[in-house]
Amino acid sequence: MPDNWTIYSWYCPNCKNEVAGMKNKKNEIRVTCSSCGTRMIRTIIGRRHDVISLFAPAGQERIDQ
Repeated sequence: MPDNWTIYSWYCPNCKNEVAGMKNKKNEIRVTCSSCGTRMIRTIIGRRHDVISLFAPAGQERIDQ
């Protein structure tokens, strides 16, 4: 494995299970949670600024309360 590959991990905001992935050329980490199926795209903006976009699994939608 090359030296510049780093595994980034965090917890799924939906089910609290750990997910992990590696950056692509666009500074994005694309991951699908194996437990709940939520798709996430984590974009690294700066040293202390990350953005995580969440996408519901197929057939599910967000419920506002």
